[in-house]
Amino acid sequence: MRTIKAIRMFLLAAFMVVAMAGTAFAGSQDFELENGTGRTIAYIYLSPSNENAWIYQDELGPNDVLRPGESIFITFSPRDRVRYWDIKVAYDNNKEDIWEDLDLYRIFNLTIRPGGTVTIEST
Repeated sequence: MRTIKAIRMFLLAAFMVVAMAGTAFAGSQDFELENGTGRTIAYIYLSPSNENAWIYQDELGPNDVLRPGESIFITFSPRDRVRYWDIKVAYDNNKEDIWEDLDLYRIFNLTIRPGGTVTIEST
């Protein structure tokens, strides 16, 4: 009887560790995007680097823009467990810039610069 109780306690503890690890893993791609381009951003698109389409479109929402020096906090769904992401912005003059292969598990603040360059603060 003690063996069964010990096994149950072990399984419960193991389940709790796995559940807590999943919670910590979820959302760890969240980051702050700062507009260091000097231009007004009309649209922000995100996609896993291994995809050919922009999965998250217009992260600013309708009627919003991101002016030079402003920032936005971007959050992800717990199911988005992709490590490397691409970001595309469209400016208010319809020109675009793309930043590729960004490790969003390490980045917590990303300042995008003209021509696809970045300043990264990572963990």
